[in-house]
Parts: sequence; structure tokens; C-alpha cells
Amino acid sequence: MQAPEPTFETLRDAHVAALTGSLIDGVEHGPGGAGYVWSRSIPDPTVNFAFGVHRPDQFAWAGAAALGRARAPAFLARDDGEIALLRALFEPAILYPARWMVARELPAPAPAGSAITVQATPAPGPDFERVFAHLSDAPGVRTHLRRYYIPALRAARGRHGLVTLHLVLRDAAGPAACASLYLRGETAGLYNVSTRADRQRRGLGTAVTVAALREARARGVVQVFLQCPADGRTEALYARAGFRTACAPTLLCTTPP
Repeated sequence: MQAPEPTFETLRDAHVAALTGSLIDGVEHGPGGAGYVWSRSIPDPTVNFAFGVHRPDQFAWAGAAALGRARAPAFLARDDGEIALLRALFEPAILYPARWMVARELPAPAPAGSAITVQATPAPGPDFERVFAHLSDAPGVRTHLRRYYIPALRAARGRHGLVTLHLVLRDAAGPAACASLYLRGETAGLYNVSTRADRQRRGLGTAVTVAALREARARGVVQVFLQCPADGRTEALYARAGFRTACAPTLLCTTPP
């Protein structure tokens, strides 16, 4: 019998559990089921946000939790209904629609001799960093990655019950694409899917994604989830690899980027 469809809450909790110890440091719990996810080292709202906020007292608590950590308050809404509740509490400066996607029909493991290397450690290695640090040509993006994300990934620590895998795809010029898998039981989260800026639009992002799905299946995983912007192009890339949209949450921010 196939497992039931994952809910927003199931995917949210799996996401937080996957990244706690690397990009996320913890979760505070507030009134009425509200919560606040926080990162010590990364200031971005994607890893510093409140959830389950519907009432003024929850809004005040979440704002204090964010400001107490020197973060601008941000709120994750599961659907249009929650967006409306939050808009009744404040006017967001910007909204970031997202897609949470799931793949269940995982491809068979790849034959030997693949151009993929897999590192089973909490922190990725130098080849992974060579890709991840160069996923964009924009100097500001590269500076941001080197200042915040790469140090957080280097400092990642293992957690009981969580298996972390970092994949690197090589082409003739060297490390070209990367991805990370965070496995817990029969479920895995796919993160950090990146292609070097000078090797993009060659199908390498799809290739490393499929390689990650093969690796997950080989390790007994039956369901892989990911998060991506609701920009159409990114969703299409993951759809080609076998993912489908399960939830469409939105991040509401109090300050512009």
C-alpha cells in the first residue's frame, strides 16, 4: 500500500529536521502551535521564519523571537487562507511564492562507472564547494554564499538518525554540478542542487538530480522532497526528473531583500 500524500506540516517538519545542524540551528515553539525556525549564521528569511501564525498574540511572539535574534520577521503561509490571515496583521514588503515538490517513483540505481562521486559526511568536500560557490556569475551572490552558506555547510554536524550525502557530478573540465541528500528513514530531502555558472544549460542540473534520486533509492528511500521558487523554469526542471508539486506555500517578509 502506498504511503499517504504528505501534508504541508509533514514536509515542513521534515525540512527543518533535515537542515538542523547545518543551515538551521533550531526551532522555538510559541503560543497556539506557532513556531520560529532560526539560523545562527545565515540571516536569510528562508532559514529564519515563523509558521502557524494566525492571531495578534502569535504575531507579537514571532516578531519578538525574530528581533531577539537580530532577524527581520518573516512568516511562512501554507496557502492563500493563511496569507489572508497574515495580511490582516501586517502588510508584507515582499512575498516569495514557493513550490514544495515530491518524487516517489525513484529511478533504479546507476550502473558502475558513473561520473558522480558521493561523500557520506555532514560537511561537503572541496569539489562540492567549487561548484556551490560558483553557481552564479553575480559577484553579490558569490560573496553571500562564501560569507554565510559555505561556512555553515563546513560547520555541519551529524545528528542521530540522519544520513547526509553530498554528490558531485564531473565533466571533462572538472566538478560541474552538485546536490545534497538528507536521509531519515524512508524519506530524504534534496538540497543545494547547483551547476557552475560556466556550465549551465547543458542538462547537468537534471543529471545530478536524477543521480541523487538513484542514490536515495539505493539506500532504501521511497520518497524525496525538495523546495524551489515558484518561477516555472525551476519547477519544470524538477518535473522532468520526476517531481510533482505537493504544496505551494508563500514566505511573507517584513523587509525587502
